[in-house]
Amino acid sequence: MSPTHRLYRLIARLLVPAVLGWLWWRGRREPLYAKRLAERLGMIECPPEAAGGILIHAASAGEVQAARPLIEALRHQWRDHSLTVSTVTPTGMQMLRDHWGAVIRHVYLPLDTAGATARFLDRLQPRMLILIEREVWPELLWQCRRRCIPVVIVNARLSERSARSYRRLASLFRPAWSHLSWVAAAEPESQARYIALGVPAERCHSTGNLKFDMPAHEPPTVHSPAFNGRLVVVAGSTHQDEEDILLSFWPDLVRLDPRLLLVLVPRHPQRFDDVARNLGRAGLAFARHSRREQPTQDVHIWLGDTMGQLMQWYQSADLCFIGGSLAHVGGHNALEAMVFGKPVLFGPHTHNFEQLYQLIETAGAGVRVRSAEELRQQVEMACHDLGPFRSMGHRAASLVRQHQGATARTLAMLAPLWAHHDPAALTPIRTASHQGRVVWWDPGLSDEVASADFDLGPHQGDARPMATGSGRGQVHLTDCGCVSVVLRHYRRGGLMARISKDRFMGTRVASSRAMREYQLLRLMRYWRLPVPAPVAARFDPKGLTYRADIMVAMLPGTRNLVQRLAVSTLPDSDWEAVGRAIRRMHDHQVFHSDLNAHNLLLDDTGLAWIVDFDKCGVRPGDDWKSANLERLLRSLRKEAQRQAIRHWSEEAHWPTLIRAYQLPPELGEGSV
Repeated sequence: MSPTHRLYRLIARLLVPAVLGWLWWRGRREPLYAKRLAERLGMIECPPEAAGGILIHAASAGEVQAARPLIEALRHQWRDHSLTVSTVTPTGMQMLRDHWGAVIRHVYLPLDTAGATARFLDRLQPRMLILIEREVWPELLWQCRRRCIPVVIVNARLSERSARSYRRLASLFRPAWSHLSWVAAAEPESQARYIALGVPAERCHSTGNLKFDMPAHEPPTVHSPAFNGRLVVVAGSTHQDEEDILLSFWPDLVRLDPRLLLVLVPRHPQRFDDVARNLGRAGLAFARHSRREQPTQDVHIWLGDTMGQLMQWYQSADLCFIGGSLAHVGGHNALEAMVFGKPVLFGPHTHNFEQLYQLIETAGAGVRVRSAEELRQQVEMACHDLGPFRSMGHRAASLVRQHQGATARTLAMLAPLWAHHDPAALTPIRTASHQGRVVWWDPGLSDEVASADFDLGPHQGDARPMATGSGRGQVHLTDCGCVSVVLRHYRRGGLMARISKDRFMGTRVASSRAMREYQLLRLMRYWRLPVPAPVAARFDPKGLTYRADIMVAMLPGTRNLVQRLAVSTLPDSDWEAVGRAIRRMHDHQVFHSDLNAHNLLLDDTGLAWIVDFDKCGVRPGDDWKSANLERLLRSLRKEAQRQAIRHWSEEAHWPTLIRAYQLPPELGEGSV
């Protein structure tokens, strides 16, 4: 970690009270800002089935809108429960709810401190982070590197002004650029800027703007009889200066053409009441959509003061003005109107979407106005003759169609990240609790699992010990529904076992020994690694302590290395299979805390399997991998000294295993 990053960490931590205070203060006017503050510190509630999926971060409403085509496409390949969307603002959360209700899980991205981001990632355990447009937080990306979580930026936009800011902080952001797995830039200019910052060129591609793929067939949910016979001008995402300009000449235009109806949609919801008060002070009659008011023929302004409906307003328009372009903001997204074949007017300040607005001007799909007077003249021209503006709208729709396909190109770029994985392994997890005991189970493997199923008693009279180990590794073979399972009760080792053999200090359910192993096995099955399928896990608390148990599916026809070597020598092909299995595990950065001869199995077909992942996990780097292999070698030597394995030759067998380990495994090898 660089000294600059350490300084950033310190500053971020010092700012936490101020940021939380600001959120609380803003919550006095917008209550949603003051809610779920614990999530800002990474204290999210994560259902077990959500862990191990994809996290999509879209900061606010605009980014959520941009992500819509991609999220819909991902839902065809991933189950809804494995997709989580984070935002920074409540407006982004509301936009998500407007589109998908509670189907897609929402969380707030935590403040970018070490503690908050670590808690957030440890609870959600995402296997991929997709950032929408430009949300590069140094601590978040550093924590992702530690957890070997691939990070991609899609619909990536980077202005020259932002690139200069990143260059000034090069020592802080340089590691972030090299860590990115892919960057899908919205246009070639942004692609070139990301490469110049340090993103490897082979990982940075221009795939186009996702917003061109927004659906144009949404029902006009805000359409009403009030639009009938009216000439509707929608001013979307406006700022105060632009509203003052529009309102200054609107009464004159209404006298010229009484059909005019201005639908005014301010950019920020916290300004809705202020805009209403300004309209009242100006003596202008208006209707408020939030109050379900309808403009009569004598009312020529409709205040669109509801979230998530701007595109529906655009769909009902004859002419659209795109806010943020007369004000010195940089312009907002014109595609939200163009996708419906609407002509657009915009001001001179469009650097946020400069390439898009250049395309609009070149195609004749809209008009750039340099001043308030030019804006007034364009609306007046529409009053006299809408024909030229309708032609602009046709060209706008054609321009959108020409540039569609960014979603498909982005998915094609992302596909290699999960090409040889199995999203179906991220099954829903059922949860049951009774008297504090919590049970997780996979409904695809067993219809129902109760806490009593983990207790060896008369009802499990057929259960029998399996392991060859001397203590903590003792497991039992039993049945759970129609599945043969291996049941393991967690025990302590070392000096602590003299105090309590099977009780551990209390913790969150998801952080308990059994649940952590259950989730790790679930993740490894997603990676198609040779491990048993997790069937169920139990958390059994008592006072300040808990006990833990886990069931995994029986691997038929398997025996561990100790059992096999006690009977006969193993052919080279078996040692090679073991070496390849360990290498595949290490290639996915899985650290096995107790890699020994009892936890490596061979089946009747010659496939190698790895079991017992208590206190294991994903670990960055490579230094620990050789030590992991040394642990296995010590285990084999120990068993040979005990005469447990009579057919082991270190000189003959260990080099064969190592040679196989050192060969990169073939893609898709050993899928389970």
